[in-house]
Amino acid sequence: MLIDWHTNLWLPEHLGPEQRAEMGARTGKSIAADAEAHQAGVAAVADKFVVLTLRWNQLGIHVPNEFVADYVARFPGRAVGFACVDPHDDDAPEELERAVIELGLRGLKISPVYAGYDPWSKEAWRLYEVANRLAIPLLWHQSAAYPAASTLEYGNPILLDKIARAFPDLPMIIAHVGQPWIGETVVLLRKHKQLFADLSARYYRQWQCYNALMLALDYNVTDQLLFGSDFPMQTTQEALDSFRAINDWGEEVTLPRFPDEIIEDIIANRPLA
Repeated sequence: MLIDWHTNLWLPEHLGPEQRAEMGARTGKSIAADAEAHQAGVAAVADKFVVLTLRWNQLGIHVPNEFVADYVARFPGRAVGFACVDPHDDDAPEELERAVIELGLRGLKISPVYAGYDPWSKEAWRLYEVANRLAIPLLWHQSAAYPAASTLEYGNPILLDKIARAFPDLPMIIAHVGQPWIGETVVLLRKHKQLFADLSARYYRQWQCYNALMLALDYNVTDQLLFGSDFPMQTTQEALDSFRAINDWGEEVTLPRFPDEIIEDIIANRPLA
């Protein structure tokens, strides 16, 4: 079963002006991620898919939880929505609980880098406690971010070790293999079996993705890697194609081959459970 573990849904007005400019100019990719684009780029290909909400107050980014909840309701049994709240908001724990219990969202997207907070702060910790009580997973953007106001000092995935120790039954996904801290992410996967990492937005950075895969193979944690597209950065089909071409370097380059059977295993054998 093909599950796309990392997709986005937004309207242009949900993104801050800096983020819109950064994504469009730097990536050269379309940032269209409305319902029509998502249906064509993700739902038409993936059997099931995760749709993420965003709320980063310091960057002016706000995709409402209701917006994602309404969309995933169109795909019963196929789509799973993740809420997002900003820990700086006084009502963040209550909003997370409302998003799960009333809106039917089933996870939390979270990012100290984008939202600008210490992941060990009491404001953040109260969200982990709610997620643990509600038995919902966390999906971390604990990796690089490029808006000038983002806070890279909070981005190293090693900071999650303390949280994983405190909540050993709380599943957590590190998006984008925690790049550029890929080695740290792989070590965390080896240490904590409730941790996973998605490969989204890495396939088109072929050298980085290849090295991440080979490191995960060396540490025997490929069973904790998840397929994801990071739509609209890639459609599900584009991500599939570039993932399956990860060993294609041209005739002039010879490198050890990442096993094709593990690529297919990551694509087809990561159930939502």
